[in-house]
Amino acid sequence: MGLSSLSKLPPYWKRVSGKTMQGGQATAFRVRHKDGREGVYREIKDPMSPVDRARFGRELGILSGKVHHRAIVTLFDWSADSDRTWYISELGDPFDRWWSQLKTDLREDSAALVDKAVSVLVELSSALSTCHDHGIVHRDIKPKNLVVKRGVVEPWPVLIDFGLAHIEAGPRLTPADQAVGNARFSPDIMRNRLEDVPTWLDVFDLAQLFIWMLDEKAPKDHWQRPVHWKYAVYSDRLPEDLLLSIKAFTAGCSTQETSPANGVEVAKLLESLFPPQLAPTVGKIDASTVMNAKRRGEAKKLLAEAAVIEEVQSCVPLGETVYLGLRNTLHSVLREISEWEPSAKVVFENPFHYQIIGATDLLCVSVGQQAHNIQLRIKAKIVPWSDTPPANEGNRAFWQKHMPENAICFTFALEGGVVEAHDSRYVEGRWVTILRDGSIYMHPLSASFGPYDNNDLGGSAEGPGVPATMVDVRDFAVSVLTSEKYWEYIAASQ
Repeated sequence: MGLSSLSKLPPYWKRVSGKTMQGGQATAFRVRHKDGREGVYREIKDPMSPVDRARFGRELGILSGKVHHRAIVTLFDWSADSDRTWYISELGDPFDRWWSQLKTDLREDSAALVDKAVSVLVELSSALSTCHDHGIVHRDIKPKNLVVKRGVVEPWPVLIDFGLAHIEAGPRLTPADQAVGNARFSPDIMRNRLEDVPTWLDVFDLAQLFIWMLDEKAPKDHWQRPVHWKYAVYSDRLPEDLLLSIKAFTAGCSTQETSPANGVEVAKLLESLFPPQLAPTVGKIDASTVMNAKRRGEAKKLLAEAAVIEEVQSCVPLGETVYLGLRNTLHSVLREISEWEPSAKVVFENPFHYQIIGATDLLCVSVGQQAHNIQLRIKAKIVPWSDTPPANEGNRAFWQKHMPENAICFTFALEGGVVEAHDSRYVEGRWVTILRDGSIYMHPLSASFGPYDNNDLGGSAEGPGVPATMVDVRDFAVSVLTSEKYWEYIAASQ
């Protein structure tokens, strides 16, 4: 239903001259109340799909009752009538135009521009804290969905357009396999299937907004998709400490593993990385020196964590592909053995999962009786080339010695041996190591008789290894499951 007639406006409001704006779900234009307030009238388009009508209604429900914050757009008037749903929100100035002017005004004072950008994020993270507390994820934070408060000495950003918002407790309006968000500011995961909708999606958008505000090339040159934190271009006038904090914040928010989970945690991180400048104190230690040292330490730690996570995530598809090959190999061996040995079975099989340090059980097959059997397990482990905690230095040093630089990816332990009633075993194994180019190496895995220890995987690899294929993996699996020495051990135990 278009608004061709001013008589359709609610009482006391009049349309202000200007063009009608067409958004995703609504028709909008400026209006003025008789008391002088200016606003934006939005009415659902007609015709409109049931899902889009539901989205418009959800947005109205959020803004009219669920959340209230000075950095979330205020509604002046509204109607939830199913035949004619509309609302009037406060009018703000375009954020992108306001920020562009700030960048021009502060082009000689980069540090002051960073302070302004941090203040924008502090305000928005506070607003998002209110949303997240109510189980609401905005999912579409970008400059076009921000306005600036009018009529105040110090303007602040105001978040608008909750048309794509997700409410945890409400019905799902977007199919799990349908992309939402926007290609320029939203994480790639939003273009894929999402069973859950984490609040981290808003945090990622905030980090992209931060880059957009400070990047020397924004908004035109390279802004067709989210910008990787490493490749943002910042002013060469920025102090080194401030640049470190910017990179730490944007790197930390770029992956869910290292990111603040919600608006509250974003505010805490901003406070720790961008503390207010303190006046010097009289005494032996300047308070600002202590604060800056703490900030630099936290920033460097966050950058290191983000670098390791990115290194690992870049290898996940390759690791999963090789694991599926290993799994299929063991399944085929087991199927052949089961033709003459009915005890052959899969003990457990878990979905592919990875850890940066430590081991993850993925698959276990066995041949023999329940209390006395030969088992072959696949465990996955990652030893990143990047710095690791001191407790894992030995593992990292071994793989760096025997693998090409920057080539370490995943290692899988094929762990074979006998399990009997007293939970002891003899282990024979191989490390199956994947390089970044997809090639495979196999290393001996030394072990001995003794009590079962789920962490015995953590060392014992020997030598530089040899190039291998899935045929070699299959041959090793067959050698374990058909080993006479294992069958002799089982017979002696019974």
